[in-house]
Amino acid sequence: MKKNVFCCLFALLMLFTVMLPLLAACSGESAPPVPSKSETDVDETDEDETDEDETDEDETDAPAQDVKVNIRAAEPLQVKYETFNNGMVSFEVPKGWKVDVPAVGYASYTFKAYDPQNADRMFLFCLKLTGFLKSEAARAAFANLYPAAFYGRLSAVEPQTTEAFYAVWHNNAALANTEQIKQNYFPLLENFTVIENLGKLPLGGDVLRASCDGGSGELLQGLFTSSVYDAGSYYMYGYDFAPLNVYHNIMMTAPDAEFNDWLPVMDHCIGTVQFSDAFMQGYLREEETLVATVQANQKIYDEISDMIMDSWEKRSNSYDIISQKRSDATLGYERVYDTETGDIYKAYNGFTDDYTGSRYQTVTDDMYTAAVSGYIEKNG
Repeated sequence: MKKNVFCCLFALLMLFTVMLPLLAACSGESAPPVPSKSETDVDETDEDETDEDETDEDETDAPAQDVKVNIRAAEPLQVKYETFNNGMVSFEVPKGWKVDVPAVGYASYTFKAYDPQNADRMFLFCLKLTGFLKSEAARAAFANLYPAAFYGRLSAVEPQTTEAFYAVWHNNAALANTEQIKQNYFPLLENFTVIENLGKLPLGGDVLRASCDGGSGELLQGLFTSSVYDAGSYYMYGYDFAPLNVYHNIMMTAPDAEFNDWLPVMDHCIGTVQFSDAFMQGYLREEETLVATVQANQKIYDEISDMIMDSWEKRSNSYDIISQKRSDATLGYERVYDTETGDIYKAYNGFTDDYTGSRYQTVTDDMYTAAVSGYIEKNG
């Protein structure tokens, strides 16, 4: 009996086991699938990418930190003046500058002031230079008639203009330094090239802005004025041998890239020139042509100074741009400006290649005429 009951129970259990999957299928329900390993990896990767996108967005919104550069401030040109006075003439001159006054007559009185640290920073004044013939043909004829005469070797001034006078200055100055003053007094002005004619002065003569080679071989820039005066003619053998007189010779020079800074200083000095009564008495004995003018207004050179600066302010700035670019190339600078402050700097050559920020940018041409605030130097 017991054996039959046990067999029935076992048969029922086996039947239930077989029917269970069929009953589940008929009910329309299924067990949730177990995720595979590959599906798990994909879900985790998507979540990581979302986090990275959020991080990039946060970094973009943060303010950028510009690269720091090593700036050395530019030293402003500071000049203190002292008065030169030798009893004949007085004028202000930058402290520490030297003044040369050769022993010449009153009519040809001349003086030169210069910086002993750089003699190319110089201004020269000469009341009168003379002996220049009006044409090269007349000069050659005169030299043939009088081989030993000094005037026969001076270059002629043809035509009779300020520019023509300075075009032959080099030869004439070299002769004067050798055989008249007998010292290296007159600057030689090699390769004199007019940049711009700034107009005429009331006493006659043009104001020329020009470049030239200095004695040191450095390119110079300067302002030059002279008044060429033809007193008349004296013909002999078909040539006019009457010499020209050139009055109020004034020149101011400095190294090309520095001239804009030094011109106001030297022009100020010219404006303070005063001749003493003792000088005027001696001058009257030798020369009467300009005595009335000088006596009537001892401040005439102050007026000339104002007119020179007025002409200078009206100049074209195209040469200034060329000059500053040439100076930067020679000295190894790149010029950049601070986009936040507008300050302009001379940076070491290669700065724009090394620099990775955005604050300092290369200047435009019109910025070359502005003052430099300092220098950007290499770190370390």
